[in-house]
Amino acid sequence: MMIPKLRILSLTCLVIAGCASTDGTSPEEQKYRKVEAAASQCAEEVKNQTIELTAEGQSANTRWTTVEYVVPEQHTRTVEYRTSSAVDNGQPGSAWQACMKNKHALVPELKL
Repeated sequence: MMIPKLRILSLTCLVIAGCASTDGTSPEEQKYRKVEAAASQCAEEVKNQTIELTAEGQSANTRWTTVEYVVPEQHTRTVEYRTSSAVDNGQPGSAWQACMKNKHALVPELKL
């Protein structure tokens, strides 16, 4: 009777410890993941704003691409990047960059 209770208690402790621990990623990887998530959100925001403006009759040229995220002595990675003539006010990518800046994710590792 005591053995099953110990198993349940042990399993509960393992689950709690696993949830409380970090996922073992380096600070550099954590930073990249934050930037990557923000870039995806910002690309989606630019897309949605463009859709709204084109629904109102404004014409727009959009471009979805990626931007390099470079850390010396590591492989180059990419994050989403979107431009839209409807929201960039004459400077391609400015809406995306402003969004990234607001999220504190416009970092030097991004090669714009």
